[in-house]
Amino acid sequence: MTKNVLFYARYSTDRQNEVSIETQVELGKAFVANKGWKLVETYADSAISGTSFTSRPGIQQVLAHVKRERIDVVLCVTADRLSRDVEHSSKILKELNYHDTAIWTVQAGQEISHMELHMRSTLSHELVEQIRYRTREGMKTAVKKGKASTCLAYGYRLSQQRDASGDRIKGLREIDLEKAEIVRRIYQLYADGMSPRDIAQLLNREGIPGPRGRKWRDTAIRGHVGRGTGILNNESYIGRMVWNRRQYRKNPQTERRTARANDSSDWVVTDVPEMRIVSDDLWSRVKDRQKEIGDLFDFGQSNRLNATHRPEYLLSHLLECEECGGPYAISGKDRYSCTNRKKRLPIDELGGACCSNSKTIIRQELESRVLDCLPAAFFAEGIFDTLSERSIAYETAKLKRPLAERDQMKRKLSELAGKQQNIIQQISDRAAEGRPRLPALDDTLDRLEAERQILEMEIASFTELRRRHNPEETEMAMRQFMMVARKGKNEEAKRMLMPIVRQLVQKVVIGKTPGHQPASLQVHGLIASILAQMDVLDYMKSRFISEIHEDFVERLEAGELDSEEKREIMLDIYREELLERFPEWENLQVSVVAGAGSNLYLLPEQVKMVAGTGSHHNLLFETAA
Repeated sequence: MTKNVLFYARYSTDRQNEVSIETQVELGKAFVANKGWKLVETYADSAISGTSFTSRPGIQQVLAHVKRERIDVVLCVTADRLSRDVEHSSKILKELNYHDTAIWTVQAGQEISHMELHMRSTLSHELVEQIRYRTREGMKTAVKKGKASTCLAYGYRLSQQRDASGDRIKGLREIDLEKAEIVRRIYQLYADGMSPRDIAQLLNREGIPGPRGRKWRDTAIRGHVGRGTGILNNESYIGRMVWNRRQYRKNPQTERRTARANDSSDWVVTDVPEMRIVSDDLWSRVKDRQKEIGDLFDFGQSNRLNATHRPEYLLSHLLECEECGGPYAISGKDRYSCTNRKKRLPIDELGGACCSNSKTIIRQELESRVLDCLPAAFFAEGIFDTLSERSIAYETAKLKRPLAERDQMKRKLSELAGKQQNIIQQISDRAAEGRPRLPALDDTLDRLEAERQILEMEIASFTELRRRHNPEETEMAMRQFMMVARKGKNEEAKRMLMPIVRQLVQKVVIGKTPGHQPASLQVHGLIASILAQMDVLDYMKSRFISEIHEDFVERLEAGELDSEEKREIMLDIYREELLERFPEWENLQVSVVAGAGSNLYLLPEQVKMVAGTGSHHNLLFETAA
C-alpha cells in the first residue's frame, strides 16, 4: 500500500563527522523509492542543535504539514535527527500520534516504537550532558596547566612547540610581538584620556587590522569590566589567566543561551608570566580611569549614568539592523535608528563601508506594528487560561489561607456552627431553670460569631475569585489592555505586557524601504513558529475578532452604542461581515518553503515572521488558483 511520506534531515555543528544534509536526503529518497511510497516533501534544519525545538523551522514545518494533509510516515535517517531532548521527543511523538503518523528510520528499516524513541532520546540527551561535562573538565585542567581553553586573544599566536612525537602541543600560545605593541598602544592611549571610539577610528585610519582581521570597533576595545571582556579588561595581558567567570544555560522557553555570573570562588586563576604584555603600572592607570568615569559599557548600551535615566521600553535590546546586524537604539525623541550608522563605524561584512541604513522609526509605530501580531498567537498558546490561573494564584496569596484549605475552612465553619448551637442551648437551659446568665458564655458566643463571619467572607472570596478571573473575563480584559497598549496611550500597559512579548519575540530586524515608506520589520521568535502552525482560517478569524473587539470598545467609549438596541445592531453587523469573509478566507492556501534566504511572510501584514535565527521559513498567504 502506498504511503505519503515526509522526510526530515538535520545537521548540527556539535559533531564534525555529521552526515551531510545532501547525503541524508539521498538515503531517504532511495528508501522511499525502494518501498514504493510517495515522497510528499523534504524538510531540513542546517547547523541547528537537536536539543532545540521552537528554533528549528524544519521540524516546525513537518508538524504543520502533518496537521493540514494526510501523512502516513515521517522518515529520517536515525531517531536522533528528530531530537536529542527527551521532552521535545515526547512532544513530537504526541503530535504525530494524534494525526496517526508513524515514525520510520532508514537505519532501522522499519517503524520505531514509542519505547525505542524514548530510550534513544534519553541516551542522546545523556550523551550531550556527558560531552558538556567532559569538555568543561578538560578546559579546567588545561587552564590549570597554563594552556588556552578558549579562542585566541588579540596579541597572541599559536605556539609551535612540539612533543616527542613531533606533534604540536595544543593549548600553548606565544606573544605576537607586532600585535602586542598595538595592545600596549591601546592601553597607553586610553590611560592618556582617549576614548575607545576614538582609538578604534584612529587604528582604522592607519589601516591596522583588528581582531580576526576585521575593522576595529569601540566595543572590542571597551568590553565589559565585570565580565572581563574586551582589550582593556583581558587579564591575560598582565600574565594572569582567568576561567569560569560565567556559566551558560539555555532558557527552556526561549531556547536562547543566557549567561550567569559565577562566584569568584569558582573562578580558576593561573599565573602565566610568559604571557604578560602590559605592565602593572599601565594596567592600574587604565583601571583607575575606568573607575573614575564609570566606563562600564555593555554592547549597544550607554553608561550606567545614562541607563538610570533611560526607561526600559517594550522592545529594548531586541532590535537589529538588517544591513549591518548592529543594534537599533533610541537616538532622538522617541525615535530608533541604527547605532553603527550613527557612529559611522566601518563594517567588515560590508567591505569596510559604513552602514547606509538611514531608516528611522518612531517608537510608538514600531511597538504598535509588533503588537498587532500577538492576538492570534494568544489563542494558540492558551495565554488567556494561563493568565487567569496566575491571577487567581496571585489574589489567593494575599488571602489569609491558601486555596487548598477551602474545604478545611468549610468543615471548621460547620464545627463553629455546632459550638454556637451548643452554647445557645446552655444559655436557654439556664434561663429555663431560673439561673443567672454567665458573661463567659456570652463572650464565647460573640467570639464564635466573629470567627464564623470571617470564615464565611474568606470562603465567599474564593468563589468571587473564580468568577472575576475566569478565562473569558481575562480574555476581555486582555483585549482591552492590548488595545490601549497598541494605541500608545498607556506606557504602563506596555511595561506590563513586556514579559509576554519577550517570551514570544526573540528579535526584530529593521530594514530599509524605498523613499518615505515605513521601515520593514522582520520578527524572529516563538510567535513565528506559532503562526506557522496555525490553520489559515483560524488565524484570519482570530485576527478579525481582535479587530472588531477593538472597534466595539472604541464605539462604546465614543458614546455611539449608548443603548442595548444599538449594541445588538452592531453585533449583527459584525456577524454578517464575518460570514461574508469566510468564503474569501477559504480560498487562501498556505505555502511553506524551506530555504536559507527566505523569510516568513504574513500578508496583508507589513511584518515578516521568522522562526528561529540563522534559518528561515516562509508562511505565505496567497489566493488559490
